[in-house]
Amino acid sequence: MSKQDEQRLLVKIATLYFVEGMKQSEIAGLLHLSQSFVSRAITRCQKEGVVKISVIQPANIFLSLEQALEKKYGIRQAIVVDVDESAPASQIKHAIGSAAAHYVETRLRPNDLVGISSWSSTIRAMVDELHPQSIKARGVIQLLGGVGPNGNVQATILTQNLAAQLDCPAWLLPSQSIEHSVEERAKLVASDDVAEVVKKFAEVDVAILGIGELEPSQLLKNSGNYYGEAMLKTLAERGAVGDICLHYFNAQGEPVLSKEEDPVIGMELSQVRDCPHVVALAGGNDKANAIRGALHGGYIDVLITDYPTARQLL
Repeated sequence: MSKQDEQRLLVKIATLYFVEGMKQSEIAGLLHLSQSFVSRAITRCQKEGVVKISVIQPANIFLSLEQALEKKYGIRQAIVVDVDESAPASQIKHAIGSAAAHYVETRLRPNDLVGISSWSSTIRAMVDELHPQSIKARGVIQLLGGVGPNGNVQATILTQNLAAQLDCPAWLLPSQSIEHSVEERAKLVASDDVAEVVKKFAEVDVAILGIGELEPSQLLKNSGNYYGEAMLKTLAERGAVGDICLHYFNAQGEPVLSKEEDPVIGMELSQVRDCPHVVALAGGNDKANAIRGALHGGYIDVLITDYPTARQLL
């Protein structure tokens, strides 16, 4: 049997499989071959260049940029959404929220306990984009306190809406984000209602988090759950670049407040780092330093951000 005869059969099998869309069993029956022979032939076609598979990448899909981020920061996955350099914040949040909704819809597993940081307009955009899911999660847990002048409504609704979409119970955190003192925080964390929720932080399978800048967002300002000028000045002096659940970190991702100084009731940075699957939603050029610090701190497994910010991170 000549080489040409062998190649003729390989090309025939490859054409039937890749072009005609026939199953291996159908090809075997048609050509009077064993199915194992057909399977080996298809593998050979790819190895020997008889078949070359190419992926057509649309202009608004940034696979190489995502791979560069994954390699540079050692994260599991980066998802980069397409927005213009001059896009307003509302458009960036909507695009990231939409991508995050798709991520949750396709990646969430049955019985996952989902944690959510309740003070993020980007996470709110994600919840708005979600469709009711057939997968039943174990529960949705609020990872940052939300009681305040306007906070209780926003934080409660966001957590409950996500729980409704995932057809599961919601655990609400009945406290402020920032208590008046560390002593008051300790008392609240020891109370039954708060302790029950805080204890579950260590059980979270998937944490969906926003990343904040040093300057509080308008959403936080409206809620009353943010630091005053004196503490913000202290945080700045210590090199704070951003926060997760209002726990602030520096450019290397290290906490800038000790436990004895931090009055926040929310998932601790050490718990975020230990969580098996952390999805961070953050974008906008102003947040690049905060996102970079969170990446250096090892808090993020999956980053969903926008194209201009992704380029800055590299």
